[in-house]
Amino acid sequence: MTVYVHNVPTMNISVTVRSCLPLGDPQGDFSQTIEEDMTVGSFIRKVCRDAGISMRSSLVLKNSSNQELRWSASLREAYVMSGATLMLYDTEDDVDLQTKIMNCNVWWYISGACLVIGLIGLVVINVLHHKDEEPDYSYGVVLDAGSSHTELFVYKWNTNCHHETALANQIHSCRVSGPGISSYESDPPALRSNLEVCLREAEGVVPDDKLSGTPVYLGATAGMRLIQAVNSTISDAIMNVVRDALGSTKFHFWNPKVQARILSGSEEGLFSWITVNYVSGKFGVIPPHEVKRSRRALSAAGEGTVGALDMGGASTQITFYPGLSSSMPENFTGNAVLYEKNYTVYTHSFLCYGINEITRKYEALLVKQQNFTLNVSDPCGPLGSSIEEPYMDVFEAPCTKGSSTPPISKNQTFTFHGTGNSTQCALTVHQLFQFDQPCPYTNCSFDGVYQPKLHGEYYAFSNFFFEMDFLDTTRSNNLSQFQSALSDVCHMTWEQLKEKYVNTSTKFLPWYCFRGTYMEMLLLDAYKFDDNSWKNLHFIDVVNGTEIGWSLGFMIDSSSELPQSKREYYMTNLAFALMMTLFILFILISVGFACHAVKFQQRKQKGKLYQTAPKSDGYGAIQ
Repeated sequence: MTVYVHNVPTMNISVTVRSCLPLGDPQGDFSQTIEEDMTVGSFIRKVCRDAGISMRSSLVLKNSSNQELRWSASLREAYVMSGATLMLYDTEDDVDLQTKIMNCNVWWYISGACLVIGLIGLVVINVLHHKDEEPDYSYGVVLDAGSSHTELFVYKWNTNCHHETALANQIHSCRVSGPGISSYESDPPALRSNLEVCLREAEGVVPDDKLSGTPVYLGATAGMRLIQAVNSTISDAIMNVVRDALGSTKFHFWNPKVQARILSGSEEGLFSWITVNYVSGKFGVIPPHEVKRSRRALSAAGEGTVGALDMGGASTQITFYPGLSSSMPENFTGNAVLYEKNYTVYTHSFLCYGINEITRKYEALLVKQQNFTLNVSDPCGPLGSSIEEPYMDVFEAPCTKGSSTPPISKNQTFTFHGTGNSTQCALTVHQLFQFDQPCPYTNCSFDGVYQPKLHGEYYAFSNFFFEMDFLDTTRSNNLSQFQSALSDVCHMTWEQLKEKYVNTSTKFLPWYCFRGTYMEMLLLDAYKFDDNSWKNLHFIDVVNGTEIGWSLGFMIDSSSELPQSKREYYMTNLAFALMMTLFILFILISVGFACHAVKFQQRKQKGKLYQTAPKSDGYGAIQ
């Protein structure tokens, strides 16, 4: 058998090698002219020598199809033609990079990031939402300028309350030294210094950042109403001093003639009615100091409320809800919008029928009945008592001034001698009322003044309470017990009274029989209380820790007209709920990624995730 061997001529080819090596190795394209029988490994070595590349067994060439060429194959066997472009790679760098990436379990980092975002988000939105729920308080200052004295009250309420009407609570009070502002008619400027003492004290009670937004009010009552009726020039001078004093404070005093004014009798009665019903929970809301009390829903706006009987120094007021069926003349009605309900009540104020002025009228009546004798018999005074009163005090006050032409000098002094005649006392007191005055309405009290029939329960306070407290009948709703206690006092001598009531001021002690007789006639004959309705009459001074008066009711009523504070909320409840859901979801996602990271680590340890790429056949030593 003959074998013929044909020598195939070797050809030279031109090839371009492109460096795809990591940074640090030479980059770019390198042209080579070589024999096509040269092995790939030898060609790589030649390229490294010519291009200054560090020779290593991990270098490989790849063709344009990204196929790796075997080191032991010749260029002809690898189908490398002239003009081809080959890429030079370092397979060890690729494996290291993959290994670094795989060794770094990125799922832990993703899980941690989600957990941090979720936790921080929950903390932040809870802090912001808690700030939204923190109460924002408003404050108000009211001065009650009564006929005998002036008292300042500081009130506080939560601005966040959903009602436009404040749930106000008294937090401070200050009694202004000296008499009532009506007593400064001869020297109005002397009033200012006394007012400023309590005003400075109130400035220290209200937080500094709230002072400029805290309104201050002064309401003058019957004492100033009397002066205004007699001489408006004097009343204006007194009120100007008051306004200057209030305007010098740090409080918000934007409307002097409204914020410092003389209240009408109807206003005083209405505000007192608001006070007693608010503190006793009759408006269906819970005052701040009574958080444990259950709410009471009213069947009608007014039904279930209590009437208010106030007895001041110069006037007395009666205010109550008369029932749905009652139709009242407009000048006897009081209207208020409180806690989203409208209230219409009967209210009237009797000027000169306060305890001080009715006493003065009683003395003037006795003097006139006894022909201006200087020694006056007083049937209501205890036997053996003696009281001196200057002519000016009896006849020069607004309620008695001009009642008659005196036949004696105004410099004289009357001495009232108690005779202890209770029958004559009642007859004299009866003459202080004009019960025979024609009544143009279906029902009247006295002096031709309209009054609807009594309806519901009543709270009687101020001097009503002080008289009943002296008689020790405040806890009794029995009319006969009151009358019996009053009769006992009216039949005591002056010495007996002083012996029994050793702790009572002798200034007021002689007058308790007269005052009790007057109040009995006012309640029974004028207001029309009887044995049955007397059971609905409660004599009170403090209700649930709050002293009863008109000032709290005034503040509550005025609060609805104050500018509503514009509070910026960080987020609404809806936004809070959505954000809570979002950040809780982040935490749940972090748990999912953590579980995935654990599984990833387990697979890696078992060698199932990846294996080191095998080297090609030509990675051995280069011959």
